[in-house]
Order: sequence, then C-alpha cells, then structure tokens
Amino acid sequence: MTGTRPPFQPKKLLWSSLFAVAIVAAGFLIMAVGKAFIAVAFATTIVWVFYVIALGNYRPKPSKWAGITAMVVGFATFFAAHVGSHSVWLSVFGETVHCKVISVDTVPSRTSPSKYHSKLQCGDQQRVHIADSYKSAPQPGTEMDVVVDRTGVVPDLEPREVGLGHNLLLLLALLMNGVFIFLVAWLPVREPE
Repeated sequence: MTGTRPPFQPKKLLWSSLFAVAIVAAGFLIMAVGKAFIAVAFATTIVWVFYVIALGNYRPKPSKWAGITAMVVGFATFFAAHVGSHSVWLSVFGETVHCKVISVDTVPSRTSPSKYHSKLQCGDQQRVHIADSYKSAPQPGTEMDVVVDRTGVVPDLEPREVGLGHNLLLLLALLMNGVFIFLVAWLPVREPE
C-alpha cells in the first residue's frame, strides 16, 4: 500500500481549530455560568459533534480512526481545559484567604453523589466551600486556606488544586488538539495497490 497526503483544506482546518478552541472555552464556561449550565452543556455537545465530523471528513474518504480519535480527544480536551482553566483563572485573579469552618451541610442529589457544603468564616466574610465527599469535607472548627476569586466568576478551590501542574492541563488541552489536527492533515492516506 502506498499513501499520499490528503489535499490541503485550510477552511476545514480552520473550522476544526475553532471547534477545538470552543471546546476549551466550554470547559471554562461550564463552571462559570451558574444557572445556564444546561445551555452550555448542550452547546458543548453540538460543538463536539461538529469537531468530530470536521476531522473525520478531512480525508478523502471519511476516516474512522480520525473520527473515533476526535471523540476521545474532544472529551479529554474538555476535562483538561475544565480543570486547567479554573486553576489558571485563580492563579491570575485569586487570592488565598485563611478561614475557619463553621458548619458542614449535606446536599443530597437524585442523579449524583451528595455534595458537602462547608460554611466558612474568612475574616469578616462568610463563604461556602463545596466538597465531593465527606472525607474531603473539613469538619467544623477546622481552619483551612481557600483560594477565592476576586472577580467572583469561578468557585473557590483549595490551594492544592491551584498550581503549575493544574495550569499545565490547559496547555496540554491546546497542544493535544494542535498535534491531532496536524496529524489528521499531514499523515498519508493509504490507498490499495
């Protein structure tokens, strides 16, 4: 089998890149929109489908490997961008405050595990910190540091959740897409002899 590179299609590459950037943006927006969560999740799904279609159809014959890999890369991008962009935002616009836990409330959910809301006293302000499990929820009377967003756009995180390692996940999401789009456009198409 010999192979030739697919013809260069700048419009398809541009659309694929824009869909990838939209998935990264959705990873950030999903935590910042509050009650518009459903609308952002729906829009993210539509963008993800178009991302898969754009990359799967870049080659002369629709490519299974490109489409299936685009699905996986799209999901990985969303989650890496979600964690990484939150950390980057708080690295830039956050400040660490020392707080004392006043109480812990359990918030049950029909569709997911219960969340634990810890009411914190941070100087003269009260804040709510959300933990996913009872083990990670601080007990009343405990003192802890929290990184708070000065702009009020994103929820608070613990200092261990904000840092270089988490920030690099955003870069990983962007690089992963850049490399994947490059490989779809550059790798030769195998043709039967």
